[in-house]
Amino acid sequence: MFAARTATVTALKRVASATTSRAFTASAASAAKVAVLGATGGIGQPLAMLCKLSPEVDELACYDVVGTPGVAADLSHIPTKAKTSGSLPSQGTWPPRSNEGLGEALTGADVVVIPAGVPRKPGMTRDDLFNTNASIVQTLVEGCAEFCPEAVLAIISNPVNSTVPIAAEVLKKAGVY
Repeated sequence: MFAARTATVTALKRVASATTSRAFTASAASAAKVAVLGATGGIGQPLAMLCKLSPEVDELACYDVVGTPGVAADLSHIPTKAKTSGSLPSQGTWPPRSNEGLGEALTGADVVVIPAGVPRKPGMTRDDLFNTNASIVQTLVEGCAEFCPEAVLAIISNPVNSTVPIAAEVLKKAGVY
């Protein structure tokens, strides 16, 4: 959890010190939106709470495949300036349509933290973990490339040394690396 918090704080400071048009300051005119993708998991929930408590965050968007509206509702009771929302993937639609929930969470995000994935279980090899989490990270980073190409990404899904290069390749392929 400390590593996740450190990654988020570092990303927020990096965005805060940027000199680009997307930079933000302590003035009321700017707002920082943070998206936590995997917000209902064991790392995502406390991470989302820490983001909600941060005075640097004006909007917190939570996304996961299940339970996200409940987590967002719980977080919304914390009395801070950050507006909280929770999104789920589109389910049961015909004809099938794109993942609107991911788009809602990512649109306008300045920082995206990705703790999504499954934890390593007893007997699971690193290859097994990679095969599961790589596709999850790939899908989420494709959404980042489409909906928030200038956002700072913090990928903390294991195995990190394999999921980060996948994210880099997805962003390169989309032309936003």
